Amino acid sequence: MTDSAGQTTRTSSHPNERQLFKSLHSETYAGRDLFRDAYYDEAVRKASQRFVNRVQELANRPDLDGTALMEQAFSAQKPLLAFSERKTLLERDGHDGYRFLAIGLTRAVRNVLTHHDDYGLSETEAREWLNFISAMHRLLDEAQQVTADSD
Repeated sequence: MTDSAGQTTRTSSHPNERQLFKSLHSETYAGRDLFRDAYYDEAVRKASQRFVNRVQELANRPDLDGTALMEQAFSAQKPLLAFSERKTLLERDGHDGYRFLAIGLTRAVRNVLTHHDDYGLSETEAREWLNFISAMHRLLDEAQQVTADSD
């Protein structure tokens, strides 16, 4: 598609882009305009970076990033954020699983898209990643700060 100046423009081919973002967590909206304009890599990168920023904010650790942040924030031994008391095997498994997913999101999505100029996500791949990131934000909404007294 070209604009009035004859420049090639990218636009989302899917008519339900608004519907997609209605169903996603509001923290993913950072990439909405980019997704609409078919900049899928950047839309997903922005949404994944917002997840990292939120973990920094909630864990009160702006000095950490990436794997180190996720390992500390969701540590098995002394987490900064937790979803339960981690007393049962099921609660510990859920906590550990979230930590691994958060590390994976940081390394396999945010880092790859940050350090690769044109990774080339398709619209479908971008939708899938945005849904995953949205789910991670929804779970993060449930996290509680862990204090020395509560652990």
